[in-house]
Amino acid sequence: MIRQATLPLLFVLSPALHPDPAAALERKLRKAVLRREPISLGTVAEPYEPVGGRREDSPLRTLLREEELEISITTATPRILREIDLLVDLDRRHSVAVRMVLAGTEGMGPRMSAVRELAAEGIATRVLLPAGCGEEALRSLLEEAAAAGAWDVEINAAPLPRAARTALLDSFRCLRLEYGFPRGAAGRG
Repeated sequence: MIRQATLPLLFVLSPALHPDPAAALERKLRKAVLRREPISLGTVAEPYEPVGGRREDSPLRTLLREEELEISITTATPRILREIDLLVDLDRRHSVAVRMVLAGTEGMGPRMSAVRELAAEGIATRVLLPAGCGEEALRSLLEEAAAAGAWDVEINAAPLPRAARTALLDSFRCLRLEYGFPRGAAGRG
């Protein structure tokens, strides 16, 4: 049960609940900059969604005036490429890392293309693999991530029961090393 005092606090903390999510995100970014905290945008459950339209509309432009920040973006959409110029500019001044979430095998082609383009621009890019994969599917996904130039790969084993999660993680760790992950130093930041 949510108490009445908690409801306003939730409204203040979650940018998605605000009437203008972009403005709420921009305020969150400004606070993180003032505190010199690492900036994380998006989660696996609620990935970052780039704005449509022009670069000037992106709340990330707030960070262009700063120096030496650590920025981490978790997204599940290839539309992150709409902001690639901005991400490259940010990566010159900061440490920028993008994590691309793969949710199943559908829509993987465009996501891997986005990983390829981000990695080609020198942005540290990780791929988060889905948990429900067998060993052959994992090998295929790791091969694609390596070909796309991903810096590292992770797997979302949290939804699995403990025994299955342990077996998957043991197998994944061996395969990850077999395919050469993590790679050398990533990004420019």
